[in-house]
Amino acid sequence: MQISIRDDLKKLTRDLTRLQKKQIPFAASVAINETAENAQAALKAQAQKKLDRPTKQTINAFRVGRKSNKNNLTRNVFILPWAAAYLRYQIDGGTRVVLGKGTGVPVNARLNKFGNIPGRKKGLVKGKKQFIATINGITGVWQRHGRKGKFIKLIAAFETKVNYTKRLNFYKIVNGVVTNRFNKNMNKALKRALSTEK
Repeated sequence: MQISIRDDLKKLTRDLTRLQKKQIPFAASVAINETAENAQAALKAQAQKKLDRPTKQTINAFRVGRKSNKNNLTRNVFILPWAAAYLRYQIDGGTRVVLGKGTGVPVNARLNKFGNIPGRKKGLVKGKKQFIATINGITGVWQRHGRKGKFIKLIAAFETKVNYTKRLNFYKIVNGVVTNRFNKNMNKALKRALSTEK
């Protein structure tokens, strides 16, 4: 997401002298960089509040791009692609349709502190007692247990559709930070620039 501050700059520079206006690109660059980092911090804080036990890796997936400079007054606030692939449903809501066997939804599985099946990156089937099958119309990962493995229990069911409601309003958070912080950051940066002006 790119932040536009053109209207803000017009208001801030309206009453400045020509000499003072020369400091605007530098001050704007500093303010953009600080505001983008403010937005990153806000996204991390809100993700911890709004998402269900997000991992450290998910929290750290909120990033800012290359720093702005006086010749390029832009800086991006974004989510790393691998995290954006699943966070998009937390941000936009909607229904995720999965082809094939679908996604694993934990039923009787032991979950880690983040609400996920431990070691899931390596696959849903763990050990020789677990297997994928359709039993009584339910397709998923099943596990044999009991004496000689006579009994089975469902570990993770496969769902072809998963519905999501919006939890993390990425765009509203970033826009809110820009509205509340940019002018303050700009005024502070401009004062610093003017104080060192020769």
